[in-house]
Amino acid sequence: MPENKKIKTFDNFLSPNLAQIVFNTVIRSRYIIGWGDSDEPQNRTHPNLHSPYNKEDVKNLRILDPILKKLNDKKLTFHSCIVNLTKPLDINFIHVHPNQIVALYYCNPTWYTEWGGETLFYEDNKKDIHLSSPYVPNKLIIFDGSVPHTIKAQNLLGPVYRFTVNLFFTKSLENSYR
Repeated sequence: MPENKKIKTFDNFLSPNLAQIVFNTVIRSRYIIGWGDSDEPQNRTHPNLHSPYNKEDVKNLRILDPILKKLNDKKLTFHSCIVNLTKPLDINFIHVHPNQIVALYYCNPTWYTEWGGETLFYEDNKKDIHLSSPYVPNKLIIFDGSVPHTIKAQNLLGPVYRFTVNLFFTKSLENSYR
């Protein structure tokens, strides 16, 4: 993986109180069908549940400022926020977010490794796994959106719902997260 495509993780990212506020907010969100990881027609038959957040929703979530402190890059601009809700047996495809930096936050307050739900980051060939990030409550992952990645749905032993907050930041082509 090229040096300019780093993946950084932060455990225990938010205070316990703020982490609970985020979780309480996402479980009360309105979810819609249709978020897809791929534009390929054969993959569009597997739409996922998601909740698009507007700027006011993100402000109420109170997560943007702590993420901006970790990004520490004045050339990045907040673009959008999507909360993903995955269920056991959901299908997710390897995808990228070109020219964006992604901040991915794991919301569920309780999660056991045995339940699965990890995020996989691939080499550019989309075949070799570069990093598998277990779903750990209150973990933040910041990565270059051009890194191919996917969600692995939780197994049937885990909770019915797995929540992640995904914040997207735009960058210029010559600018990359360091």
